[in-house]
Amino acid sequence: MIKIYGKNCINEAIRGNVDSLKEVFIEESKVKEAQKFIAMLNDKKIKYSIKNKAFMDKEFLNKHQGYAAYRTDYKTYELEDFFKTKKCAKRLVILDGIQDPHNLGAILRSCDAFGIDGVILPKNRSVAITEVVAHVSTGAIEFVPICYVNSLANTIRLLKENNFWIVGTDASGDASFSDIDKKLNLAIIIGSEGFGMSKSILKDVDYLLSIPMVGHVNSLNASVSAGIVLHNLM
Repeated sequence: MIKIYGKNCINEAIRGNVDSLKEVFIEESKVKEAQKFIAMLNDKKIKYSIKNKAFMDKEFLNKHQGYAAYRTDYKTYELEDFFKTKKCAKRLVILDGIQDPHNLGAILRSCDAFGIDGVILPKNRSVAITEVVAHVSTGAIEFVPICYVNSLANTIRLLKENNFWIVGTDASGDASFSDIDKKLNLAIIIGSEGFGMSKSILKDVDYLLSIPMVGHVNSLNASVSAGIVLHNLM
């Protein structure tokens, strides 16, 4: 079970998988403004409770904005699932060592916005799916499949066998966005917050992209980099 906060997250959970919600909580001060929301919960037969601010703050750590819920744990996928569906994945994101839940949540928002079919993370050196990730994603987590794998190197080899081109991202990259055929099946690697892409998988990329910059600071936050790269590869 996981806690989600905020009206937007709850609405997206209802849109994505209404059966995942076990109970919704509404702060009593919000009841008057929440009549349409409550009517929707009744229509969909979702259990809800009206609670005072003390309960909400204690249970949901002041992050709720008057709305929160208990949700079943998020489903994770196997890599093979991306190739078995009728609409096989065409765009995947590989996150190499992302450990900040805020970054993962923000990256999921970009993945949803720019049409990514799934996100792959290694089981080691990666953030788990937490309440913070869900909150920062503002509901995007409901629509972007997530897969944890044992080995990124093995995963990249399997992706290549399934006709994916691997796009790495690094400040030393010599490829530009215009070099890449947007019609290809692409797996885009975003490196960790502090160290970038692992050296062990650099040799496996087909393109190594860098983001052109003119400022004094030569690096960007991982989630910002992801947003720029995914937008340019739409």
